[in-house]
Amino acid sequence: MKKLSSILLILLASCATITVQERFPITDIYWSSDRQIQFSDYQAMNDACIEFNERLGLHTISDIGLRGIVDIPRRWRGRNAGRLDRGYIVPFFCRECSCIFYKDSLSLKVDHLIFDTAELFARRIRRELRSIQVERNIRNPNSMFFTTVRNQNEEEMRRVFGQIFRDVLIDKRENAYEKWREQIDELLEETIEFITTDEDRRRFTSGRPIVEGYIEARTIAGDLRSIGNTN
Repeated sequence: MKKLSSILLILLASCATITVQERFPITDIYWSSDRQIQFSDYQAMNDACIEFNERLGLHTISDIGLRGIVDIPRRWRGRNAGRLDRGYIVPFFCRECSCIFYKDSLSLKVDHLIFDTAELFARRIRRELRSIQVERNIRNPNSMFFTTVRNQNEEEMRRVFGQIFRDVLIDKRENAYEKWREQIDELLEETIEFITTDEDRRRFTSGRPIVEGYIEARTIAGDLRSIGNTN
């Protein structure tokens, strides 16, 4: 069974679209429990911001999402034999992509909530990748499945983002913010084991691998859902 599983992984790797890893701006704010977004962090103003403001009446337009990268052992043999690849995922707030029209406290609170929601999904991604590694007993869970797991979670994350915006800022449902805040806080508490760490943030602020003997994987497997289920 193990041999069959290994062959399957090789076939998946050869058939999957290869994903080139991203480049990251150095001005991003990366999520931490003690870093709140400030009005001064909104540093952009462009046509897209103006359009959203005119169409939806939003007081802040924020670019919040997830950054991800995978590092691999420089060599898979010798002293590095048995070492796992390392995946890093962090929520970001892009200063140079986010704009503000009015210093509205509710809009700022919603952006904090969205940032925390991105953190929740970063934790889910870490949890799922760890589960894949344990269940399949492989050394390269991130090189193989990082893109698939990330894409699955980002799709759901964007849906939740949209629902929060609609409930709180567009439809202005009664107590919508408080209900969403309570729900996200409960889920963050349940996933505290997978919180974004200083090491995660340092990987992105440094711009290079932070563990000796590792190099950045230039390419990783693409979304495997097009050729089969990862479970």
